[in-house]
Amino acid sequence: MRLIMPSLIALLAVATSCNEKKETTDIIAPKPVKKAPAAPVRMQDYTHSEDVEWLGKTYKVVISRSVDGDSPVFDDGTGTKYHDNKILLQVLRDDDTSFFERSFTKKSFSQYLEEKYLGSNTLLGLVFVKAEGDNLVFSVSVGSPDALSDEYVPLSLVLSRMGALTVKKDVHIETSAPDAEDEDGV
Repeated sequence: MRLIMPSLIALLAVATSCNEKKETTDIIAPKPVKKAPAAPVRMQDYTHSEDVEWLGKTYKVVISRSVDGDSPVFDDGTGTKYHDNKILLQVLRDDDTSFFERSFTKKSFSQYLEEKYLGSNTLLGLVFVKAEGDNLVFSVSVGSPDALSDEYVPLSLVLSRMGALTVKKDVHIETSAPDAEDEDGV
């Protein structure tokens, strides 16, 4: 028994020393994972058409917005990248023949916008406002593609009965004074 007792004590000492944790000053952190760049954002495509009484006849105004595949992707200033848009405006006679058809991009309105504004914004929309005398009046907006932003430049686009276009900067299309606007043909 005298031999067993020292052997047991030695065995207990070895077992106890195995259970002790060694303290370390090493810090283990997960390896940073690089995020893949997000794909450029596309605004939703849409098509809207409506019948319009103009010059004693019924015309159909069709407005279609889609991604402009020919235009480079741009950064809105916050690091988010966007595809630019193009808008097709068609005015069809009652027999579905074309009275007017033209595609617009933000470059179509570049003379009304500052260069830095052109680089970080897009053509947001074009809407029919009214038929007035010999003209069809539309509202155009170029601005931030971010859905939470209300930043944009409003423009008025006027189509004459001869097919000529006039564009002018506009704050409120219904309340603007004609002599206070910059008018140019497009």
